[in-house]
Amino acid sequence: MLQDVQLIIYDLDGVLIDSTEAIVEAFEHTLKEIGVEYEEDKLMPLMGHGLIHILEEALPEEHRGKEWELRERYIHHFQKADTRLTKLLPDVEETLRLLKERGYRQSVATNKTSSEAKRILEFLGLDDVFDLVVGFLDVLNAKPAPDMILYTLERLSVEKEHAVFVDDTTFGLKAGVEAGVNTVGILTGYHTREQLMEVHPDYVVDSMHELKRLLSK
Repeated sequence: MLQDVQLIIYDLDGVLIDSTEAIVEAFEHTLKEIGVEYEEDKLMPLMGHGLIHILEEALPEEHRGKEWELRERYIHHFQKADTRLTKLLPDVEETLRLLKERGYRQSVATNKTSSEAKRILEFLGLDDVFDLVVGFLDVLNAKPAPDMILYTLERLSVEKEHAVFVDDTTFGLKAGVEAGVNTVGILTGYHTREQLMEVHPDYVVDSMHELKRLLSK
C-alpha cells in the first residue's frame, strides 16, 4: 500500500483518456499535407513522447526543421477530431472524484501543452478535480526528464515522499523515478507490464480501480 500520499500526479493519454484515434487521424492528415505516408509501426511506439520529439523521429530527412510548423498543423487537425474521438478510460471519473472526496490533491503532467490538456479535461467535465495541469511548454524539458514532476511538487508545496506519479509508458515513468516520487505504472495505455517493469516503478496496476486500492490515508 502507498502510505502518507498527499498528491497524485497523472499522465493524461493512456492513463485518464484514450485519444488514440484522434491522434492517428491528426497525424494522417498532417503527414498527407506534406506528401508523407503515415506509418503506424513507426509512430505508435513513440506515443506518449512530446509532439516535437515524435515529429523529429517520424519525418524524412527533407522535412527536418519543420517540426514546429507541422506541430501547428497537427494541433489544428487534432482539435477537429478530439471531441469526436477522445473518451475517458474505464473507472477514471469515479476514481478521480472519490480520491478528491478523500482529500487527495490531484494534478496532470502531460507532454501535451497545458492549454490543450485543460481544454480536453473541460470538455470531458473533469477540470474541477485537478489542482494543477502541467504541460511540456511549462518546463525546460518534457518527459522523460523529471522537470514536470519537480515543477508540480514546487507549485503545490508537496514533498516528493508524499507524491505518487501514474504513467502508462516507460519514458513517462522515468520522469517520476528521476524525480524521486512514488511511481505506479498502469496497463491502460501503450506499454506492457514487461516494458513498464524495465524502469522499476514501485507498483504496476491493471486499472484505475486497482490504483484506488493502493492508496491509504
